[in-house]
Amino acid sequence: MLTARILAIGVASASLLTGCNEDEAAPTSSLPITTVAVAAENARDTAGDTSSGLSSETKAFRDWTAICDNVNNCAAYGPGEDNGGFVLVKLAAGPEARPKVYADSWALQSPTVPTRLDIDGRNYAGVWGDPDTDLNVLTFENPSDQLLRALANGQALTLSANAERISVSLTGAAAAFLWIDERQGRLGTTTALVRKGDRPASSVPDAPTPPRIRVAAPVSQTDLPKTLSPHVTALPRARECASLYENKSFGRDDWAVHRLGTDTLLWELPCGAGAYNFSQAYVLSANDGSGARALEFPTPRGPLDSLVNSSFDSQTNTIGAFGKGRGVGDCGSMASWAWTGREFALLSEDNMSDCLGIHWDIWPSTWRTAQ
Repeated sequence: MLTARILAIGVASASLLTGCNEDEAAPTSSLPITTVAVAAENARDTAGDTSSGLSSETKAFRDWTAICDNVNNCAAYGPGEDNGGFVLVKLAAGPEARPKVYADSWALQSPTVPTRLDIDGRNYAGVWGDPDTDLNVLTFENPSDQLLRALANGQALTLSANAERISVSLTGAAAAFLWIDERQGRLGTTTALVRKGDRPASSVPDAPTPPRIRVAAPVSQTDLPKTLSPHVTALPRARECASLYENKSFGRDDWAVHRLGTDTLLWELPCGAGAYNFSQAYVLSANDGSGARALEFPTPRGPLDSLVNSSFDSQTNTIGAFGKGRGVGDCGSMASWAWTGREFALLSEDNMSDCLGIHWDIWPSTWRTAQ
């Protein structure tokens, strides 16, 4: 069945190849960020609207990218040469939050030798391994002010292991950090990434309250249709998906159906396939197929009429999707939506538009909610 195939794909790759220079921000432009594979060359400056609270926003500062989600959890990262590595700085919102730094390069990974980080000839010792994710990545929990200053003001950063080494650009890091400080209200405080001051951490604004999603209770998956409703296949969106499918029609094992309520069905249709991405469209209908309508799924950047590598979980009434930018799964977008009894509401979204070897467990957040 389609659902089983998508669940298998959703496991993805088990592991990956394991002077303050405040640059001007690049001009921004609107660009949908979808669960479809996001190529590294796509424009990276985006801003999105939300139904309440802050916007999710991404900005490019020369070589560095900064991202803040709708509740002001922020991240900034810089690429290694030939996109072979990265440094990633994450900082949640609120006065109690402290930064966390990750660094690694798939080209350097060794089962016995941890990655070493040097800036302008000085070594900064982190911990090999992240206790929060069990990833083999160089980690700095609550990094020192010296390391943060070096990231902002340094000239040359290198990652090395054994005799191998790779450089990571610091051009734009200071501007990315400054933007995060401004967005989170940290300027002039002891918690700022750059431009620290004497103001106490208590002067930093609290994290915004996330939107609250009330998920409908799951229902029994009994008495489901054995055949695909003609009301569903008659929809323009279904016909479009069928035209993309290799057989030009949906066979018995190509589609899936789920129950959302006493008289509400969710139909799952294949809608395109590639080497490592499989797209699905979703349709709502009554039990007899009447009232069929194609669904769109909200994101901070606009609605999606199909999802990639997605599946429905009847135990939680949620749909998860993972669109990979390349087969190893180190870039793309991950998101989940919950059935509220009327619609599918966005629960969470993480996004990584650059293929740098960053594991999805530490991708920047672009949307968060509470339940």
